[in-house]
Amino acid sequence: MAHYNHTTRDPEANAFYHSKQWSTVRGFIYSRDLACCQVCGQALDDRKIVDHIHPLKVAPDEKLDKNNLWTMCYRCHNIKTQLEESIKSQPNGDNILKHASRQWWQKAIKEKIR
Repeated sequence: MAHYNHTTRDPEANAFYHSKQWSTVRGFIYSRDLACCQVCGQALDDRKIVDHIHPLKVAPDEKLDKNNLWTMCYRCHNIKTQLEESIKSQPNGDNILKHASRQWWQKAIKEKIR
């Protein structure tokens, strides 16, 4: 992760993800979600993956919105990231990502798990 932060993530996002604000909200979301993946239900006992339902790059105004955040396991988060990349490359992809609901993501990710 440190390598990704240093080489790939843009500096503004990197600063945000290392901020006290993010750390506090992230801890709240992890507790609210009872340390369970909100897609597959897996209990998490290691690192906290708190994901933006509407990605930070397309919905920066929602970066600390508790309704735009959820806890995910690595498998579901990786699937969502791959789907986001695929959608982003489509015409109007950013707009699609900005409006995809929690329920839509849950269904799309579960279909990929099967």
